[in-house]
Amino acid sequence: MPDRPVTTAVRRVLPVAPPLDAVAIPPVDRRQALDALAELATAARTHLDDPDLFHRPRWRPKLHLKRIAGIDPAQLAEQLATAAENRTTTGLLAVHSVRAELLEHPGRRPCFTPEALAELHRLLIAGDPNITAPGGFRRAASTVTWPDGRVFAIATAAGAQLRERIEYWHHWGTRTTAPPLDAAALATAGLLTIHPFPDANGRIARLLGQCDLVAAGLLPGLLLDLDGWTEAHHTEHDPALVAAADGDLMAWGVMFARAVTDTARHRTGTVTAYGRLLDAALAQAADDPAAVAVLTQLRAAPALSAAWLRDRIPHEPQPALNRLRAAGVLTDHPRLPGALIHPQLIELLDTPYRPDPCLTG
Repeated sequence: MPDRPVTTAVRRVLPVAPPLDAVAIPPVDRRQALDALAELATAARTHLDDPDLFHRPRWRPKLHLKRIAGIDPAQLAEQLATAAENRTTTGLLAVHSVRAELLEHPGRRPCFTPEALAELHRLLIAGDPNITAPGGFRRAASTVTWPDGRVFAIATAAGAQLRERIEYWHHWGTRTTAPPLDAAALATAGLLTIHPFPDANGRIARLLGQCDLVAAGLLPGLLLDLDGWTEAHHTEHDPALVAAADGDLMAWGVMFARAVTDTARHRTGTVTAYGRLLDAALAQAADDPAAVAVLTQLRAAPALSAAWLRDRIPHEPQPALNRLRAAGVLTDHPRLPGALIHPQLIELLDTPYRPDPCLTG
């Protein structure tokens, strides 16, 4: 949310700063989340060759109407699409950085330094028409307003105190002995309650929460739609975060574990359906070995081009791509010239997390 004048605040939110060995998730909730992540990892190994290339960050549905007023609708659509692509690229950069840090410092939990965190934020918001503030750490006091009108002041002041809190967050992140899932939950809560940026704090925190799970070997890539889950469960998420700031770490741990469980199960379903749909497409093309070779590469990436395929299949790809395009199996990518997609597979991948009405009704 955008910063608001601090004079309207009714209570302060202290940063979550747990002990190094903190445990926040009850055993039953942790087991459910770990089981769901294991099922997702199995589905990804079965149906996807490179889970990283199936990272599909969600564009948040709410726009700051005042900030986009006057922008031509076609131009706005282009800006939103470009910002979404930047966000995808930034997510992949973040997870690759985490893996590189693991190789450089085996046995130490990766955690972004303050400088790297600020740069990650600049990259994440690049081109976002909803955000007018500069990237990097905020330079003013910050408040958050809930839909019911309650206003919460972030206790961490901009400047030296914010820098000190982020340095402690990094120190904790590289030295914690908390169980991996708990460490991801607590690091996310810590960043959210420091609220270091003018905007996009949630997106950064949830991206790094997924990176934590990847680094711990619990998640094969950035496959969870934690943003979608949070959007659907704000009435649970926000009070749990305030409770954590008040010292009730378990309230946040239970909520975080549930978010991981729900989104992992959702993604297992979409990845499994993706594999089945691709198998059906392969069966229909069984009498065309070149077409089968092309379609098989949809396990490695959701979009294909002749240049990308040329070193990956034993056939000249362009004729097979032309046949598949003419048959309507593949269609032009809406933004990448020369790239083709399977429209049903892309639609499936882009299915956002939605609460199960059987569980919420």
